[in-house]
Amino acid sequence: MRSWWGWGDVEEALSDGETQALAARVATLLPGHDLTDHQPPDPGALGLAPPRITAPTSLAGLCSADFLDRAGHARGKAFRDVARNLQGRLDHVPDLIVRPRTERDVVDVLDWCTRERISVIPYGGGSSVVGGVEPRFDEPAVTLDLGALDAVLDIDRVSRAARIQAGALGRRSKTSCAHTI
Repeated sequence: MRSWWGWGDVEEALSDGETQALAARVATLLPGHDLTDHQPPDPGALGLAPPRITAPTSLAGLCSADFLDRAGHARGKAFRDVARNLQGRLDHVPDLIVRPRTERDVVDVLDWCTRERISVIPYGGGSSVVGGVEPRFDEPAVTLDLGALDAVLDIDRVSRAARIQAGALGRRSKTSCAHTI
């Protein structure tokens, strides 16, 4: 599971020993700086507003209104995003996270959001550093998490070009392509 507040997967977090070794190394490079380990706040204690929308029954199985899920999709991974998360500043969060499994699901979600005038924020690998995944408005919004759409669809061996679905992470795509070319 990805960290809601910063980079990486929770399961791959540094151990206490690794954190101490890293802090000792950085301290030699930046003497006199405060290297206090800042723990993220519990998103459940941040008082996130409840979702303002409910998905239709036909899409309910693709949707999540879980506060940790919503907090994890409220921002990208730029330094300013991580810093605000560590400060517990979650001003705007998506109302629902929708995880389509097929292209048809994407069409159905977009049709629903168009009919109901709900903003849709596409979320690919979740590594945005330009503010593109942050709902910076007060109207209802869903985040369309494309993580399940992560296949390498086609590779042209001559041009070495690949057609890859939007939810693919770079390292997985690179590995998949390397085995094919």
